[in-house]
Amino acid sequence: MKASLQWMNEYVPVDMNRPAQELADELTQAGIPVEDVIAMDNGIKKIYTGKIVEITKHPDADKLQVCQVECLTEEGEPVTKQIVTAATNVAVGQIVPVAYHKSRLADGTEIKKGKLRGEVSEGMFCSVAEFGISSDLVLPEEAQGIYIFPKGTPIGLDVKDVLGLNDIVYEFELTANRADCFSMVGLSREFGMMTNQKTLFPVIMVNENGESIEGKASVSIEADDLCTRFMSRIVTDVKVEPSPLWMQNRLRNSGIRPINNVVDVTNYVMLELGQPMHAYDYDHVKGHQLVARRAKNGEVLVTLDGSERELNDSMLIIADAERPVGVAGIMGGFDSEVTNETTTVMLEAAVFNGPSIRRTAKALGMRSEASGRFERGVNHKYTAYAIDRAAQLLQQICPSCKVDVGVIDVYKNPVEQHTVTFTAKQINDYLGTNIEKDEMVRILTALEFVVTEEGDQLSALVPTWRGDVTVMPDIAEEVARIYNYDNIAPTIPVAVLSSGGMTPKKALTKEVTHTLAKLGMTQIITFSFMHKDGLSNMMLPEGDSRYTAIPILNPISEEFPYMRTTLVPAVIEAAKRNIAQQNKDLWLFETANVYEPKALPLTEVPHERPMACGILMGKANQAGWNQAERTTDFYDVKGIVDALLAELGVTGYEINRSTEPYFHPGVSAQYVVDGKMIAQYGELHPQVSKNFDLPGKVYMFEIDLEAVLSLTIPPFRYTSFSKFPGTSRDLAIVAPVSVSSGEILSIIKEHGGEYLESASIFDVYEGEHIEAGYRSLAYNLQFRSMEGTLNDEDIDGNIQAIIDALAEINCRLR
Repeated sequence: MKASLQWMNEYVPVDMNRPAQELADELTQAGIPVEDVIAMDNGIKKIYTGKIVEITKHPDADKLQVCQVECLTEEGEPVTKQIVTAATNVAVGQIVPVAYHKSRLADGTEIKKGKLRGEVSEGMFCSVAEFGISSDLVLPEEAQGIYIFPKGTPIGLDVKDVLGLNDIVYEFELTANRADCFSMVGLSREFGMMTNQKTLFPVIMVNENGESIEGKASVSIEADDLCTRFMSRIVTDVKVEPSPLWMQNRLRNSGIRPINNVVDVTNYVMLELGQPMHAYDYDHVKGHQLVARRAKNGEVLVTLDGSERELNDSMLIIADAERPVGVAGIMGGFDSEVTNETTTVMLEAAVFNGPSIRRTAKALGMRSEASGRFERGVNHKYTAYAIDRAAQLLQQICPSCKVDVGVIDVYKNPVEQHTVTFTAKQINDYLGTNIEKDEMVRILTALEFVVTEEGDQLSALVPTWRGDVTVMPDIAEEVARIYNYDNIAPTIPVAVLSSGGMTPKKALTKEVTHTLAKLGMTQIITFSFMHKDGLSNMMLPEGDSRYTAIPILNPISEEFPYMRTTLVPAVIEAAKRNIAQQNKDLWLFETANVYEPKALPLTEVPHERPMACGILMGKANQAGWNQAERTTDFYDVKGIVDALLAELGVTGYEINRSTEPYFHPGVSAQYVVDGKMIAQYGELHPQVSKNFDLPGKVYMFEIDLEAVLSLTIPPFRYTSFSKFPGTSRDLAIVAPVSVSSGEILSIIKEHGGEYLESASIFDVYEGEHIEAGYRSLAYNLQFRSMEGTLNDEDIDGNIQAIIDALAEINCRLR
């Protein structure tokens, strides 16, 4: 069961600024376990609605179109943006999602202004995939191409607001006995109880403005043991069309695909009240009658999914005068489904036997949202509410429709509310508690049990939606979970237990330490102090924030008068001490805090930033009979940093040249994620090596563990591999020296198409036959498909697209 907090906010106030996990924990503690907390926005940003006002063909590309789009700036001013697109479903007048410059898609891709075949494109149009919406949750036509908003949608709106993506959704792992919580009303009732707030549910009123239902339809029950209540209403003059976006958004966020306004209303009511429903095309129901009966052995029904189902006499079906029209409580039939031609709808709401529905669903292999609710049991009283609510919503979203006067209700044996009797002593003895009787009465009354007292004995009239409460232990469970299990002291066994744990910062530091050790480095521990001479030896300019260091009132020596603001000098000094002892082949690292004062003199505790710093120099390995001796180089330090970030799950970083003055400007790099520098590495600047009196080439890295900790790292997921062979292409590119390999790789990945599996550089050449100011870069491209073996035609277009895109930055095929 998935529940939207924004939807819940209609029934009971929800503090949307409160950390969602806090409420999830409280619900779990109260016996309504939250399995997952889902942020529906998927990290997207700067995607807004825009209106296409002009479309022209791209002058240099047959498959591209140049669109002029009316948008709003982020300040709300009108602006026209030019978007180049290959989409085939765009047209003038459409309202479409526009990703602006520096917008971010659900997969983390950042959209930037650029040129496509010479034409400026100030962003891109988006499909539902770019929002992170599964194709299973939209109609097939909406899953293909650009998403088109309904006519009349204002421009300049954030798509997160329009599509309900600014929402938090809880996924519940509910126990089978809590059938009442398989609805928004039930969950809201629990939330209101926990937060001491009044729950307000929708007022259900139907304007019966049609003809009388009498004589137009009939409903009957033949299998009394499998169906206890069967209701129907008729709605005429229906115009079948897409439901409004607010309803579609709520259904999608609940894991249900919108179909049309009629079907969506039945699903909406099921989610809201917990009562599954079905809608039939009245004109396709033979005899305009519905009957709940057992199927005949060998009887066949084509269900809504297009599958032919063979039935037997253990299964409950809904039939008309001639044939089955649905498998009761599971899925309707294809012949009587609501289509765009439907004008009169016959609504059905019923109560079916849960075990029977479960057995049928398992036998036919067709579990559904509806069957899951019937299996757990639905509230007989809410059946009437649900059918009226569906009629009310249809009138609300389809003003032309009319609801016939009257409702058909076959309810032979109405279910009576039952009472559970108990005493406060029985509850306390059962729980091992000493809860006052008045507190028990308060809790049960808040849960809408009607409690009466007669001496020591209490009687609780159970609400209709709590069919799981039948005996005293059930009452005890209700008291305990609201009283809060944490308030019940453990008695057996008598023990005081506590669990330990590490803070996220400690856990990350430990993981980094172990990973660097596994990669062949040696950990060192140095003092938390420094001298500012080390900063000047690093060639840090005056005014650098690292010169703002905390002076120590009573330093251990004149060499360490300040708290350190960087690990670099201490790690270098440790290397120097090892060199003095003739340990010249060094791969050393330290993980520790640096200290950043907020102001000097100190008025509050300084910020302690966890960092990792390493130094590599000398030989990378010893000569052996099977390997030659090798000197540590740039790719060793790069490999260490890459392997560490891979182990931590950090991906999607941008590689830039390092701007740190103590690194060699041409042999260094920094990794940036979402504008945050998380790591930098490279060869130490020759002057810095000379300042510290270090021999030979020295390589260092520095990693900001606090920045890493702030990243949202997705959980590791396994993916299936292709069983088909791949193919590869090698491209030798002549590029200006000013163009980095990273820029070329980005273009290759952008235009490589869906089959591009990997791209890597394997050769760099400058010299004879290559003009001055240029160099040759050779790349290997691996292609593979999940569907079959690729041929040349499958990838030639992508190769050409790559070459064309590279030409725009003055690169050519060698």
